[in-house]
Amino acid sequence: MDETVDETMDEALCALDDLCDKIDCRQKELEEYFHPESDEKLAAELISVKKRLAELGKVVVEPLTDYLYDEESYGCVIAADVLGEIGSPVAIPALIDAIEIGMDDLCEITLAALVKIGAPAVQPLIDRIGYRIDNPKTDGYGYKIDIIYTLGALSEIRDPRSFDFMVKLLDRFEGDDDDDLRNLSYLCTCFYDQHNPAIIPRMRAIAEKYRDFSGMYFNISAEAEDTIMRLGVYQVIGSEEWEIYGCCRICENYDRYGGVCLISGNHEPRGNFCFECRPNDAFDCKICSLDGCDIFNLPSVELNLKYRRDGEELVDRFRIMTDYHQDSGFIGIENDLIEFNFTFCTVDDLIELKEFLKGEGDCFSGGVRVFDHTSDRFDPVVAKDLVGLVRQGDHVAAVYKGHEFEVELILDSAAISTLIPVIDTQRFLLLCDSYRMLDEFYAMQEKVSKLRGFVESPALEEETPESECDHEFELLKTHKKYTVHKCVKCGETKKEFS
Repeated sequence: MDETVDETMDEALCALDDLCDKIDCRQKELEEYFHPESDEKLAAELISVKKRLAELGKVVVEPLTDYLYDEESYGCVIAADVLGEIGSPVAIPALIDAIEIGMDDLCEITLAALVKIGAPAVQPLIDRIGYRIDNPKTDGYGYKIDIIYTLGALSEIRDPRSFDFMVKLLDRFEGDDDDDLRNLSYLCTCFYDQHNPAIIPRMRAIAEKYRDFSGMYFNISAEAEDTIMRLGVYQVIGSEEWEIYGCCRICENYDRYGGVCLISGNHEPRGNFCFECRPNDAFDCKICSLDGCDIFNLPSVELNLKYRRDGEELVDRFRIMTDYHQDSGFIGIENDLIEFNFTFCTVDDLIELKEFLKGEGDCFSGGVRVFDHTSDRFDPVVAKDLVGLVRQGDHVAAVYKGHEFEVELILDSAAISTLIPVIDTQRFLLLCDSYRMLDEFYAMQEKVSKLRGFVESPALEEETPESECDHEFELLKTHKKYTVHKCVKCGETKKEFS
């Protein structure tokens, strides 16, 4: 080794030792766990030491692995983090040893390090998991060494070898042993990280098999169904453009381990709401609510809008409010006098509203209601032909003309740009919940479709049913996500999504 490099490494390792002494000393003074990041001076020193070590690269890998085995010192956590940044496969065996220790902080950082190293870690993880299943062993405290952490690391490295091995583990864990059933429950959750929909039929079979299972691990069925839902949502997310008014927990531009927004570069709590989110995961409020986030009660969005009431032109501060309850909800635009309200029950309802706002069609009335806040009653106006959204040049107007008053709310391009993420967020929530109950969701959509058809064109008892048309569809128009075809015989239209 070059003398200069050797000297630089010694200095960096000395700095690491000094930092570990300070952190460990503080830890001994406290009854609770001490986070170095909570101390501004230590946090700055921690960043500096990590940077110096990471810049040394592969030459410092072997010395750093020694720190992984000293679980009494915070140095094991720092070493795991730096080894992940360096990404050398040489560190894999020691990292796997460290992840089996079971310390929460160390396991989280070590798992992230193995995932960063990626493909080279797959086979060593498979070998260790297989060995640990065949050769159970207890740690220094007498506890059985668990495979959950190594399995979690393997599952987050998307690789055909990871997927195939995990499928084989399903066969092994579907038994009566308590440890096997616990591992089966966890393994079902791990399949989502592989993002391979080929596992869905197997998950369905497991969910059905353990649906009425009343043992300690009765959640096996729920975990399998949750993975089915998440995979379904992921497939949709991967095929569509999303811009949601959402939460950092599900944003692809959020570093979960570092708690940093990758757009602004600033630290953001996981429960933060913003307009920059792009989802990469299904939303689970039960998990996220632990961080103080509640996407079902989104903060209101405020903006200035022009409107006309009984011919008088005004400008006022309006609020965009949302409400959502499992399978339906509304988006409201309101001030103290008036509210335009858009209700929805299906994903398609929100897609139609979004496409209209983005330029599809001249008018939109589905689910639009108006409430007069100055009235003693808070009832919707039912005159559908007098309420709706109308395209007027480069903007959209929400219009109501009634007996007691007339109102026209102007939605300019800025307002529409604000509304789109709000609509996408509600669509995303509905999508996540829908996939939790796939069969029920599709059945509900079918009933809604039949009911709409009945209301729009009621069949008279004395009428003779018309014979089915042998459609001859021709291209009517092309949309960026689908094409519309129209039958030249009966006029029926259909969409074909690309």
